[in-house]
Amino acid sequence: MRPTYEVADVLRSHWPQVLDMQGINGWQLRTLGALMRCRTAALGGHKDVCTGCGTIQVSYNSCRNRHCPKCQGHKREEWIAARQRELLPVPYFHASPVTKWLGVVFTP
Repeated sequence: MRPTYEVADVLRSHWPQVLDMQGINGWQLRTLGALMRCRTAALGGHKDVCTGCGTIQVSYNSCRNRHCPKCQGHKREEWIAARQRELLPVPYFHASPVTKWLGVVFTP
């Protein structure tokens, strides 16, 4: 199920403004360009053909960029699940903005 808007849609719609941004470097432009082209004909693809009925399905290649929500979303979810498994079964809270800044967490 495709979401209504994707990062790539926003980038394609506003690419001229992205190119005109002050302070954006070449690495950032390459990364955003990869996200914009991910799973499109721009990166090529392949055809899957059903041997039974002959139906052809085109699959476009992924950018495989570590910042891409399409390519790396599942890895992010796996990482979050692994961190959640490490949590103790107790409530956590930050006592104040200072302890939050210091990374201090209290468990009652």
